[in-house]
This record gives sequence, C-alpha cells and structure tokens, in this order.
Amino acid sequence: MNTTMHFPMLIALMALALPGQDRLRETQVSTPDVVRTVYDMREVVTPPPLSEDETAGWKLFVQRCAICHDPMGQPSYPNSLGPLLDQTTVQERGEDRVRNFIMVGSARMPGWQYALSADQITQVVSYLKTVPQE
Repeated sequence: MNTTMHFPMLIALMALALPGQDRLRETQVSTPDVVRTVYDMREVVTPPPLSEDETAGWKLFVQRCAICHDPMGQPSYPNSLGPLLDQTTVQERGEDRVRNFIMVGSARMPGWQYALSADQITQVVSYLKTVPQE
C-alpha cells in the first residue's frame, strides 16, 4: 500500500471515532442547591454576659466547635455533624466525662488534647454550662 491509500483510511477511521467524542461533550453538570441560613450577626458576635473563664470558653467554642455544633442551635447544611451542646449535656453526662470526651474525641470528633490546654478545655465546659436548653 502506498501512502495515498493510507490517508483516506485514516480519515474514515477518524470519522467513525468522532461520535464517541461527541458523547463526552454532552456531559451535564449538576448545580448544587444553595441553602442559606440567616443569622442575626449581632447576636452571633456579641458575647453573652459571662465570667472571664466562660467568655474564654465561648470564644474557643465559636472558633473550634461551632463548625459541627452550631452555636445558634440550628442545623448546618445539610445537618450538623455533632449534636447541639448545652447545659443539659454537661448535667446529664457530668463535667469530667464531657471534659474527657473533648480531650480524647471519638471516631467522628477529633480529640483536642494536643490543640487545647486542660485549662482551655475546662473553659469550654464552663461555657457549655451556661448554654440554655433550646
């Protein structure tokens, strides 16, 4: 075969391959649903009337815990990863158990023993004791 015969065969093979490529171009992109939660930002950023330790615990909670344990008691999108924490949680489980759980964590929650000092964890527990049950 000479090269002039190869060229028409090459064009024919390429034409057969084109429909398969068109299917790739037909890929549809889905758009996610946007879920918006409206917060009163003044309420979120205004510290409640707390003692010095409770205020420090509130700040730590907002910085470290609120991503999973929503501070406003409303589920995050699509759902909060962790339960709502309040004074009932501390009363029912006990301060020592809650403090230990924060330190060690679980399969779903990271332990904070290497990121927070024992005093900081105690401050978070002190703050949780002030959160009213919703």
